[in-house]
Amino acid sequence: LIIQACGHSDEKLEIENIKTLSELYGLDTKMACVDTSTSLREALKSNGKFDYIYLSSHGDSEGFGNQSKTLDVKWADFGQIICDTNCLKDGSILLLSCCRGGLNEVAYDMFLSCFNIEYVVGPRQSLTSSDLLIGFNLLLYNLEHRGIDPIVACDKVLKGTDIRFKCFDRMETESDPAFIS
Repeated sequence: LIIQACGHSDEKLEIENIKTLSELYGLDTKMACVDTSTSLREALKSNGKFDYIYLSSHGDSEGFGNQSKTLDVKWADFGQIICDTNCLKDGSILLLSCCRGGLNEVAYDMFLSCFNIEYVVGPRQSLTSSDLLIGFNLLLYNLEHRGIDPIVACDKVLKGTDIRFKCFDRMETESDPAFIS
């Protein structure tokens, strides 16, 4: 599922590219444009179960939203919505295409609010749409075409672009003393 929630001028091109790339790798894609937490919940509830959820939005360590400020969702609330809608397949990966989506506290909030989330991936820094797009293109190439582990695939994004993407694996994260405390 590709969720378009940002509202900036480059987003349409980003979404079209990710959709095309996903289809190239044989993934069945659905798209949803959301501008409120109600439309977000409906998009997750009504489109089936997913291997990936790609979220295009503005983000920070607290949550994500859109440019017009009609959408403002805390990361823990997003995790709860994902859990409530039962929209993930086993081994699913959340792809957070927003600034700071790869911070520890983001993954911790997501894991604590929903036990169905197994992986969270996002950038550690603030980036442009083109930077995010290149990073996620490399990530999907390594995940889907090469069959590489998500954590190693994120390392390849760093090596290929100097963009810091971070992948959090639930099993590894839950054993981290920072997560436990």
